[in-house]
Amino acid sequence: MRTTNNHAADQLPIRLMMSLAIIAAIVVLVVGASGALRTFLAEQETEAHCRQLEACLSTLAESGAFRDVDACHTAEGAIRVMTLSLPDSLVYLSFGGDPDPLDTGLYSTELVEDGAVIFYKVQGGSKQVLWLPKETYKFREGAFVDHRWVIHGEGQSFIIRQGGTLTLVFERVQKNHMKYILIHTMDEMNS
Repeated sequence: MRTTNNHAADQLPIRLMMSLAIIAAIVVLVVGASGALRTFLAEQETEAHCRQLEACLSTLAESGAFRDVDACHTAEGAIRVMTLSLPDSLVYLSFGGDPDPLDTGLYSTELVEDGAVIFYKVQGGSKQVLWLPKETYKFREGAFVDHRWVIHGEGQSFIIRQGGTLTLVFERVQKNHMKYILIHTMDEMNS
């Protein structure tokens, strides 16, 4: 007569539970890593756009013709039109200032370093900064007043608050013999 050993059968549910726990832990790690990877890739994509913009605007900033924003009938300054495809996880992209200096979610258009800086942030990431030469890059937000583009107020930063495809116009202008890069969207131009 044979005797059966039930010890092995008793171990099967325990081994199954341990296998399921290990699989669940691996799934959690993969999901967490994919979120960090998405954030990293979105930051890299945004930085690449900013570096491309910096390269494109360097010729505009150094040798472009100026338009006096105070004179009514002056010719346009040197212009660059750039279309950006920004990641959907973009929180902000700011030319000229830190839109959220205290990380409170309350945005400010105050200038930093006379507007010679680009700040950006994507969801899940930290604030990133690109410092630019003060002599050549002084970004200012444009406003359409009396059928022409002028510097908005006393001068403020230009902030993009979401991702997607956006066409920006960069124009070399001067005001009171100070040289700036005026920014506005192409959509604003048609309104």
